[in-house]
Amino acid sequence: MTRPGGWIFPDGRLYDARESHRQNVPKGFEHISDDAPEYGGFLRGRVASLDRHQLVVVYCHRDALASAGPPLHQLLSGLSQLPVPLHADALVISDNGDLYGTVSDLQQRRDDCG
Repeated sequence: MTRPGGWIFPDGRLYDARESHRQNVPKGFEHISDDAPEYGGFLRGRVASLDRHQLVVVYCHRDALASAGPPLHQLLSGLSQLPVPLHADALVISDNGDLYGTVSDLQQRRDDCG
């Protein structure tokens, strides 16, 4: 089952896009939906679940989450605000299928680099 999507502000705040990223852009930031894959510094994505298995799909540049840095901090901050439980072993990929690892892997990557 796919969960509703969200936008993550550059400062890490989560914005619920409900069923449509395009129809539910944060007010005042309508231009970001036409700025793929930068999205004006926002991240967008969805969490899909099947039984206990979860997949987090993030629309971003291929290298955005490959190493520690502002986009990784932004993503993890937004994920921590999800209204649904997110498992540490949830797999995180880009919309192009780039594999970033599990949520736990991303947290470790962030923590290893300070």
